[in-house]
Order: sequence, then structure tokens, then C-alpha cells
Amino acid sequence: MGRCTRRDLTIGALVAAALGPAAAARAQLPAPAGQIPAPPPAAFDYDVVIEEARRLAMAPYQAPAPAALPAEWRDLTYDRYQQIRFRPAASLWSDRKAFFRAQFFAAGFIYSTPVAINIVTDGVANPFVASRDLFNWNDVKLKEPPPEQVPLAGFRLHYPLHGPEPVDEIAAFIGASYFRLLGRNQVYGISARGLAIDTGLQRQEEFPAFRAFWLETPAPEAREITFHALLDSPALAGAYKFTLRPGTETRLEVTATLFTRHGVGLLGVAPLTSMFLAGKNSDRRRPGDFRPEVHDSDGLLIETGQREWLWRPLSNSADLDIASFGDKNPRGFGLIQRDRTFDHYQDLQALYHRRPSLWVEPVGDWGEGEVRLIEIPADSEIHDNVVAFWVGREPVKAGQRLELKYRLHSFAEAARFPPGGRAIATRVGVSDLFGTGKPSKTARRVVVDFAGGELENLRPEHPVSAQVSVTVGKLLDAQLQPIIPGKAWRLVADIEPDGKKPIEMRAFLRLYDEALTETWTYRWRP
Repeated sequence: MGRCTRRDLTIGALVAAALGPAAAARAQLPAPAGQIPAPPPAAFDYDVVIEEARRLAMAPYQAPAPAALPAEWRDLTYDRYQQIRFRPAASLWSDRKAFFRAQFFAAGFIYSTPVAINIVTDGVANPFVASRDLFNWNDVKLKEPPPEQVPLAGFRLHYPLHGPEPVDEIAAFIGASYFRLLGRNQVYGISARGLAIDTGLQRQEEFPAFRAFWLETPAPEAREITFHALLDSPALAGAYKFTLRPGTETRLEVTATLFTRHGVGLLGVAPLTSMFLAGKNSDRRRPGDFRPEVHDSDGLLIETGQREWLWRPLSNSADLDIASFGDKNPRGFGLIQRDRTFDHYQDLQALYHRRPSLWVEPVGDWGEGEVRLIEIPADSEIHDNVVAFWVGREPVKAGQRLELKYRLHSFAEAARFPPGGRAIATRVGVSDLFGTGKPSKTARRVVVDFAGGELENLRPEHPVSAQVSVTVGKLLDAQLQPIIPGKAWRLVADIEPDGKKPIEMRAFLRLYDEALTETWTYRWRP
């Protein structure tokens, strides 16, 4: 399920609850224990979820009620909660010769509000009610026995990624609208969300939550699975349709229809949440930590509507940092774990070199707006401190219906992100004014290594040059030279700041008038 983060602890109580009686009759939501039984099965398709979202948005928001859990369940530690395990032999669809299996998370710990789970077979939805016998409680050592009907907090999916049996976890949906994806040879790291609302503004952030799920029973030979979700929050309600296709690069098709109750200050589309504690560019030392780097992602990658590739290395500075990259009809963006070398992390438990990258591929035109990157200071790897999402230029008003569609790609290595040369390392240190031996009190030296693409076919005598620019301050000097002939080139630039003004730097390599690499961009705060 991955590590417990500061954000998990903040939003865990927002996980979904059941709807009102009339909505439940249409959407097939199971009744909590001690209340009226669930309604009979009914015909189902995605339009049912859209209609439920529309009806929800027409009424005032009603906060979900937590499950009637014993205090011991609510007070479980993260480690004890993880010991409540769904029995693999009881996995959904284990009685079918299908490639997919589903298992479920019990409510408890910070996930105290249940979600409704429905199973769709042949176009008919049936509520899934979990008995306590479906879980293994032996390692939890509860003082009181669990109830006969166990409230659920989410689900996870399994598939045969590494062998013939469907035992490999490929996705987990638990906590507000958070979810994670895995491809082959990956371990959980970065998360995605259904939506982000008012993130990074001078007001309380709102965390929409999935209140119900509908899992479609896959055909025996199916290599993809479809499921649906109903999302709710004070600002809006929404219907989601997901189609998941696992593999070396796991892909998730996302379709959403949103209905707003009131205007939204900031609507973050396709939000990604990750962690960056330390990397090659870090100058904040971590006493006692033997690991050179600690991060789930090391950069933000963007392919603009004009087909320019931008790479922004992540950082963990002492101050909150928000950056915006304006665009029109973006072709994609993502938080990427580019460095895949174990020696750069030296962590056999966390396996940061195997953390996935997540790439957002818009479907259709998204219009004008910006990719926004938020970096929050962090002193521990348990804190998810990096957020990236798309913000449209047009304001979101009350009573609107919004349609969203995009694909999420979870991958480790992908040559097409980007297809050309890329910045593989960024380092920042004190400038010595190029060999004078006198460290500058104010200037900084920025070192960027580029590799890949056409750079691998060039010899040192080729007239490769660097195009470097800064927004404020002064570029004192810039030098470019090959560090591995036929493989990599190094750009070394000295920057003099203008007081305490943040400096935006950009650089790319070219041969004559042809760009050889993506555009590296970086912000330095003196």
C-alpha cells in the first residue's frame, strides 16, 4: 500500500460514505451495518454514475459520516493497520479464469469513513458486502472481535505482471481521491488524484473523495479492466470512468464529468503527488543519512502544445515554491524518476531506483492554462511535498458541467519521454570564478549534464553549443564540453544574483540551428 505520508494523515478522514436512500436505490450503495439492507440489483452503465453526480451537485454538500468503528480500530498505528490483510484465496474473480483479481482494504486507522463497493456483471450492479471472514486478523491482535460486516476503505487490483499467476499488485485506490499505479518491476511511490481544489492558495485546500466504486467483472481473456467512481466535495460532484491496462508501461484511461455546486478558485486537473527530499542539486545537508539521494521523482517533464520539451529538476528548498508553465493544448506532463541507478540511492528497503514515473497525456484540446508545480519544504521522506497539475485559464463557476479526458502512463524507462537528448543530472555549488581558486561570496555554479538522442552520435570536434539565459542577475560565463565522448556533455555556468531575487535559468544544446536536447529550466533562490 506504500508509506503513510503527512498528506495521508491530513486527508484520511475524507474517505467516502454512502449516499442518501434515494440515491442508493439508483446507484446500488450497500447500507452500513445495522441499517436497512442494500437495494436489489439494477442495470448499470457509466450514465448511472453521471446522473448520480448531477443529482448530488444539485443538493447542498453533506459531509460523509464515519463508520461506527471501535475506538481500537481508529487508533491503530500504520503498521498494525497494514496487518489487516484480505485473504488472497478470497480475492474477487478468483473463481474465474481471469487475468485480474480484486482485494479490499478494511476501514480503520485514518481511513475511518467507508466507501461503497459495487460489482458489475453483465450490466447489472450488485453491492459488495465484506464479511470478516474475508480478512486475516491474526497479526492485528484486536481486543474485540471485528464486526460480521466489515466497512471498506478502498480496493486494489492484481494481475500477472511477472509470472503466470495474477498475484502482482498493479493499482490501489484508498484515501480521498488518491490512487497509485504500478508497471512491471516497479514499486509504489508517486500518487495520482481525481482532482485538486485550491491547492497552494491562501485558503484551506479541499480534498474531493471517491464515495463509491463500481468494478466491472472482466472477461476471462481480457487484458484490461474498467471501473467507475463517484466523487464528492463541497465544491462539486463528479463521475469517473477508468480503464486500466497493465504491462511494462501500465496505462489508465480517465474520463470524468464534473458538476459544480459553486465557483472554484483553483481546479487542479490530473494532479500528481510525489516526494523529493534530496538529490544531486541539494545543498541542504542531512546529518547521519548515508544515502546520497532520497526521492520518488526527480523532475517535472512537460511537452508543450508547440512540441517543446521542458525539464524542471525538483528541489527541496527552505521556502514554499510555486512555479507555473503557461501553455495551450499541452501534449503532456509528468513527475519523472529519471535516475535509475541504485548507487545513487543506496536504499535496499525503499528501492527508490524502482519508483515509477507518471505521465499525463491529455485527450482532446485542453485550451489555455498552465502546468503548476508546488514544492513544499520537507525534513523527512514520509512527507509528500511535491504536487503538479493542470490549471485551465477559464474560471470555474457555479452550475457548470465540465468534461475531462486523459491517459496516465506509469513507467520506469521510456525513450519517448522525451525522444531526444535530456538533462540527466543537475548540480549546484559555490562558484570559484573558473579556476581562480577564490570562491565567490554571492555567485553560484550550476552544472548540468546532457545525454541521449543525437548526442550519442556526436564527436568532441562537432560544434555543439549551449543556449543559456537567466531572467535576472547576470550570466558570468558558460562552458560546454564532452565528459564521455559520444555519450554525454557537461554545461558549467556561473550566475551572479541580483540581491535576493529568484533567478529562472533555461538552457539547451544545439548543433548549428538544430536543438539537440530538451530545454532544462531551473529556479535558484539566492
